[in-house]
Amino acid sequence: MRVPKWVCVLFLAPLALAAETMDVSVCPMGRVNPKDVAAARTQAAALFAAMGVEIVWRDCEAAPIGVAATQQHWFTVRLRDDGPAVRSEIASADTLGEAFFSDEGGYVADVYYHEILTLAARKGIDEAPLLAYVMAHELGHLLLGPAHAPCGIMRASWDRNDLDAVRMGWLQFGPSEIARIHKVLQRTAAPPPPSVAS
Repeated sequence: MRVPKWVCVLFLAPLALAAETMDVSVCPMGRVNPKDVAAARTQAAALFAAMGVEIVWRDCEAAPIGVAATQQHWFTVRLRDDGPAVRSEIASADTLGEAFFSDEGGYVADVYYHEILTLAARKGIDEAPLLAYVMAHELGHLLLGPAHAPCGIMRASWDRNDLDAVRMGWLQFGPSEIARIHKVLQRTAAPPPPSVAS
């Protein structure tokens, strides 16, 4: 089903919300251009900052796992130079990245760097902005869950208009997604269990 453009424009109108923070580790796995990673981190941070969320970049070695990661709002994005098991000619989430979920929630996502380079070259887009938006899409899944949206960053497949919006820096999360992201990030980490006296 095609969504009328005016619906997407209304859907993507900005919201004014209080600032939240989240920790993110970007972990290259294989041959990944450090300049692309640095530029993508800057753009992804700006995209989240525009909706009142500050990304605090953390070292991969310090990243917690499991329940601790989800409670601390610490997400790990693995930049892989290999690709997904199934490839597609469209700019789909399954082709460019994948978020993983368990009973504890989601805190790890893979972003397929080689697929991003290939799509960027095919569509005439700089790879760093495309990498930033794919990272944002996968972080969106880790915050919002596996569902996709009819328009914006969280669409399942990006068409030519979406890729033009990536090029111009216009692709955004929708207001309801932004509100849900803030709600998730407002949850505080659970206190550590009391120690047992011996």
